[in-house]
Amino acid sequence: MLRRLLQRVRMGQSLFQPKVLVIAGTTGVGKSQLAVELALRFNGEVINSDSMQVYCGVPIITNKHPIEERRGVKHHLMDYVGWHEEYYLHRFEQECLQCIDDIHRRGKLPIIVGGTHYYLQALFQKRVKGEGSRAPTAAEQELLNSGDADAVYEALGKVDPDIAAKYHPNDIRRVRRMLEIYYTTGTKPSRTFAAQELQLRYDTLFLWLYSDMDSLGPRLDARVDNMLANGGMAEIRELYGYYRNNTYSEEQCQNGIWQVIGFKEFLPWLENSAMESLETCVDKMKTRTRQYAKKQIKWIRKMLIPDISGKIYLLDASDLSRWDNLVHMKAVKMAASFLENSEEVAHELAPPELQFLLTSPARTSSPKENKDWTHYKCPICRDKNDQELTAIGEHNWLIHTRSRRHKANLNRGKKKKAYEEWAKKKLAEEMIEPSSTPTSLS
Repeated sequence: MLRRLLQRVRMGQSLFQPKVLVIAGTTGVGKSQLAVELALRFNGEVINSDSMQVYCGVPIITNKHPIEERRGVKHHLMDYVGWHEEYYLHRFEQECLQCIDDIHRRGKLPIIVGGTHYYLQALFQKRVKGEGSRAPTAAEQELLNSGDADAVYEALGKVDPDIAAKYHPNDIRRVRRMLEIYYTTGTKPSRTFAAQELQLRYDTLFLWLYSDMDSLGPRLDARVDNMLANGGMAEIRELYGYYRNNTYSEEQCQNGIWQVIGFKEFLPWLENSAMESLETCVDKMKTRTRQYAKKQIKWIRKMLIPDISGKIYLLDASDLSRWDNLVHMKAVKMAASFLENSEEVAHELAPPELQFLLTSPARTSSPKENKDWTHYKCPICRDKNDQELTAIGEHNWLIHTRSRRHKANLNRGKKKKAYEEWAKKKLAEEMIEPSSTPTSLS
């Protein structure tokens, strides 16, 4: 018991903090089902932390847990944001903390579940507090709302080059947030973050619902097929109708509800079915879903686990036929032990064969891990905004220069240069030929 109390003091926690349960994991692994099961068992309510499920409507392509399967469990922060709005971390933080306090006041257990693991930062004492506070000027607010990634990044680089170097120029959300912090506090974000310590706001149990990709991949593909066959396509068309009525362009797909997996993949077909087949769009949606699942695993391993000193309990959901034994019963025992204020949660952190997942990968391309924020610009390759591709950190730059894409563009450039030299030479020869032709004698 004493060891647990000392650990909480070292992490900056109060000895009598209210409790929160978090269920992390990839899309399609069963997080919502487990959240409902635990809420029923321990008098809990669910707080959604999925950035797409906060938006109104389109429950199928945003993967909202069906109401009939919620079994009467109340869900918060779901289905209430308009399609014209963009939802940010700082709004989630404010609303999530309000929900947690409300649930605690009513004597219930908050259970946070969702795939946007970046939102879990709301549980840490990382609020930016500057020397003062003010509202942005009209010009500053206009820039923040402009959606102009280059202009926002340039402005951040002028006021805080150290923090700007840590973000990709196209990472408009985070770059915008950093500039907003400067405008509203008058303090450089880099200076504020350097003085911060990581502290959990609540006594928190983190559960990681995991499935290996060999098992999860086919499940995700089948889920896409099922979604499209049972109303998902109608929802995509509904989104497209709003998109057209508001004369949006493809750039809008980087913001808000338009980032949902499915819309951007089907947009070429919706705009010109002769140019893109329906089957190709379905395949793109499946590919992006699997890629997103892999990205979620990387985020948990590289970002969440280090922040909580590895204190996360992994549940293996690879085999759904063994859900009750490997997931449900273990999760119930862990949660019961946690809520009883026992010295330690009475369970191992992970099954022996999966313990490697709780350590950071030996090699990483993360600039945060390597502390290398150097920006490398490739004059040959272009990004999605048709700008010179930017890689952050030497390791990422080397990966890019060795990639098939870069080599193909490089070869294409060499071929183009060779062709231009040949054409130039050919033209010169044609200009010489007439003068070399003998004239006839009259």
